[in-house]
Amino acid sequence: MQLEAFLGDPDLRAKTLDRVRSRWEAREVVPLLYLKWSSEMKFASLAGTIAQTQDPDEFVRKTGLPLSLALVCETLINAGITFEDDDSAPFGFRMVCDEAIWAFGPEWLSAVPLGGDVTDVVPRFLPIFLGLVLSPKLPLSRHIDPAVRAAANEIVALWGRELSGEIVPRAVWRQVRLQAQAAAEGWADPAGSSVAALVESLPWPSVGIATELPAICQTFLNSHLQVLAAKASSERDWLAWSDRLAAERELNALRSDARYTDLADPELLDHFPDLNRRMSAAESPGLATRMEQAKADARQQMTPFLRALMEGLLTFLREEPE
Repeated sequence: MQLEAFLGDPDLRAKTLDRVRSRWEAREVVPLLYLKWSSEMKFASLAGTIAQTQDPDEFVRKTGLPLSLALVCETLINAGITFEDDDSAPFGFRMVCDEAIWAFGPEWLSAVPLGGDVTDVVPRFLPIFLGLVLSPKLPLSRHIDPAVRAAANEIVALWGRELSGEIVPRAVWRQVRLQAQAAAEGWADPAGSSVAALVESLPWPSVGIATELPAICQTFLNSHLQVLAAKASSERDWLAWSDRLAAERELNALRSDARYTDLADPELLDHFPDLNRRMSAAESPGLATRMEQAKADARQQMTPFLRALMEGLLTFLREEPE
């Protein structure tokens, strides 16, 4: 379906941008991971503020924009924000982030060309996204397992073939999925685990996976923040977090064992006391508190990477419509 940004209406574009900028500058918009709007409450997401709705179909009808694009942009902003309790703030919390992250809210919307069809922006962004994940821009990228990196490069190559107009056979995609799955199951360095999980989720044709990118991106960014926070913590906390990660992987393997498929996790763990102990040890309140504190520093480390992703999107949005 072909779309026209802002329905080709200059007045709609101007009113939308004015509304978003006004509420954005007043910190009355909360970058969320989903569409949120209420005419009775000021609390709203960026996408909700753009269209003044929380109905996905109505968002597209009222804006002429694909919802996946709006949510990817909002997810990138959300990943760079630390939410701190503050009774004097509009919603009882402050949103703390680098100005380069906050500026992206109205920035991407302003870059959308009037009447342009930006449906293809997210599919075209996919190779940029994964390419930046593999680059030194991503903190701890040196910890990516070589097999995971090889699978990721195969995915980028297939997306490139699709974007050039080629139809990639399903059997080829299936083979790369198997490669990515094997790589994700075989990582050895916990610091590369978030990228391994990301790569396993991506071997699908670009048009289909583009609609899933907001959720995939959010899962990856949150997971990588946890890796960064754990890596920056004490050696004791890093070892506890790493052991919990290994225990979760063992638990996942047991879930697929035919002998235990009918058991809920608590019952399953009763059969494996040592695994149960390892899972519980990493749930201590002290560790959780220290990890949350470390996440604020981790978000600062992520700022250049997040901004690079934002610039990739802006490059496509600023292109002259054909």
